[in-house]
Amino acid sequence: MLDIYILGNGAMASALAQGLYGKYQVNIVGRSKEKLINLEKQGFKTLLYKDFNPENKNIILAFKPHALKDMANILKYKARIVISVLANISFDDLKCIKAQNYVRIMPNIAAKYKASATPYLIKNSHFKDEILQILQTFGNIYELNDEKQMNAAMAISGCAPAFLALVAESIADGGVCEGLSRDLSIKLTQGLFESFTQLLLHKHTALIKEKICSPAGVTIKGIKTLEKYAIRSAFMEALNSSSS
Repeated sequence: MLDIYILGNGAMASALAQGLYGKYQVNIVGRSKEKLINLEKQGFKTLLYKDFNPENKNIILAFKPHALKDMANILKYKARIVISVLANISFDDLKCIKAQNYVRIMPNIAAKYKASATPYLIKNSHFKDEILQILQTFGNIYELNDEKQMNAAMAISGCAPAFLALVAESIADGGVCEGLSRDLSIKLTQGLFESFTQLLLHKHTALIKEKICSPAGVTIKGIKTLEKYAIRSAFMEALNSSSS
């Protein structure tokens, strides 16, 4: 079983670790023993940075991007594969950590359930098949043409789930406002997202809307209200903000 070392112990690191669990030997590396205890209870091997030697190892960088230079001072030896989930950190930036190959990805926390949508870039051909197998453990993967695309792809895959969570919360709250119980409104919203996924896989978004909106019907009235509050512009501006 291939060993993978995840550097970091936050929400993304934990999601990736759980996505990999069972198929790979997952080791989580952190600064504080206290913060690693909960991960140990979940069955992961843990160790501190001071005890970690990256030489010829497969590592995933999942700490805060601003910590890269500090981490480079700790990781003195040449890794085998470096997979980075660090936002706005280019391949050139990653060279401060020596490795035989570098990979940039931006999964989302659904990697925990092997359901992430993960854009990726691979620096060279070394261990490419192995790398793709690792990434596919998180869910669906999408190769980008160049680094210029990463920020926009990152905003959709990594950030937009939080935007959709806000949408789901608002819809559920709207149901409660109209008299539904909280439990029923949440279940209906969950079912809505599940069914919409299937629609999205089979029809263009414009066709989905047109199919549902009948003349003078209740749906088009709701669409009119959303357009009044510039819902399209709001989402496009949000993605732009997260891409910057």
